[in-house]
Amino acid sequence: MDTIKRILDESKGSIPNHSNTALAIDAGLSPEKIASTATSEGMHELAGAIFEALQVGEPPESNPLDIVRSRLLEFRKGLPASSETAKLIDAGAPLDLISENAEEEGLFSLVAMIVEAEQEGET
Repeated sequence: MDTIKRILDESKGSIPNHSNTALAIDAGLSPEKIASTATSEGMHELAGAIFEALQVGEPPESNPLDIVRSRLLEFRKGLPASSETAKLIDAGAPLDLISENAEEEGLFSLVAMIVEAEQEGET
């Protein structure tokens, strides 16, 4: 649940205060309801980040860093070819470099996913 809280905290500046998504967050609704509301309001990146965080319950034999690499490829499909982050993903760059560029490009859900996978990979 810490990951979802982090995603919501990072998104606060980009969610309009009067939106149903902001109201859902303020009301303390479940992450599933918040993600559903965000989807209906076109906030697909936020919804996707929440859904990904909910799916983190991967089997213990799965390596989080391997999982994030496969998710990177999925995430890449939605990025324009001109994106530096997309170019780094295509080149198989180290996760820390991808994360730095993703943050510069405002791709906070991608950054959260990478950070979480790196933390899980250390345990």
